Amino acid sequence: MVAPARGFTLLEIMVVMVLVGILSSFALLSVGGGPRDRLVEEAQRLTALIELHQQEAILSGELRGIRFARNGYAILRQGEKGQWQAPAADGALIEHRLPEAMALSLWVEGRPAALTKPDGRAKAVPQVLLLASGEATEFVAVFGLADEQEPDAPRYRVAGDAMGRLTRASVTR
Repeated sequence: MVAPARGFTLLEIMVVMVLVGILSSFALLSVGGGPRDRLVEEAQRLTALIELHQQEAILSGELRGIRFARNGYAILRQGEKGQWQAPAADGALIEHRLPEAMALSLWVEGRPAALTKPDGRAKAVPQVLLLASGEATEFVAVFGLADEQEPDAPRYRVAGDAMGRLTRASVTR
């Protein structure tokens, strides 16, 4: 009498390996990136949004602007009577709130800009203009973690020059 073979087949081992791989990738995705990765994502989002609205300003001949606050930013367009209002587009392409743990600081034309939380009564005036010629107000927007003020805390910046060119980089001190 021959004893039955014991063990796993190659197919069974491969199925288990695939399942473990899928479960570990779900775990990594649910955890998300670290704080530096989130700062980079926010800088990429702002850069893409500005590039989109620069092109819209050129194509439509409208003056566009960006209103920054400590907890986010909004894209505005100048109406016929000179008032600033949200352009006709998807809400995600107009206004963005930063995550709670993140803060934004802004320099316009080499000077720090005051960032306040706009209330319903305040007139929304943009700090950065996107002209129909492709030019823009010089600015530097720095994304950082709200609770970290140390010099080596992670920060990421988006800068725009007068010609409308944008750059992104990590901030080092």
